[in-house]
Amino acid sequence: MDVIDRIHESQRGKFGGLLGIRYVEVAPERVVAELAVRDDLCTVPGIMHGGAIMALADNLGGVATGLNLPPGAGTTTIESKTNFFAPGRAGETVRAECVPLHRGKRTMVWQTRVTSPEGRLLALVTQTQIVLEAQRTPAQTMSSLFDGLDLAARSALLAQLERAGAATYRAMAAEEPDPAARAALLEAAVKEEENAELLEGQ
Repeated sequence: MDVIDRIHESQRGKFGGLLGIRYVEVAPERVVAELAVRDDLCTVPGIMHGGAIMALADNLGGVATGLNLPPGAGTTTIESKTNFFAPGRAGETVRAECVPLHRGKRTMVWQTRVTSPEGRLLALVTQTQIVLEAQRTPAQTMSSLFDGLDLAARSALLAQLERAGAATYRAMAAEEPDPAARAALLEAAVKEEENAELLEGQ
């Protein structure tokens, strides 16, 4: 399944699929899609609703941002501005082309031109997408504590964590009614303290 098929599949049953957006070109620096103007997308007979145009552009900006995100990150629109120049008409297929104005680590700004089949500019949409950082796993969070530290600082921090672990095991043991489990927790506390002493002696 190529990237366009994956996007179409991801929008199935969602708003983009309900609109009927059909992606024809998808790349990190340019996203192009088409939308057939149906009667149920019109505000008055024969005239495409401005909200449908804005929704079309918003979907493209979201897809374009997604193609530029680091693994696990997400995005959402935080600002959008639309200028309308001409009406889209029922029975036509409008075309939207989305290109970046800014691709940063925290925000991305996209501009989408929506045009008629003859190439007439119908609307120009500029939107800002925020980059939502990927949720870290507990292991990744713990590992990040050591980022930027030299060996001595890492050893000192790890020793502190071992001491904290020993204290946690002892607290758990104090509340454990089962003698065997309590003994195992106390044994674990002793091992943590031994590890801390080893690290502190380096």
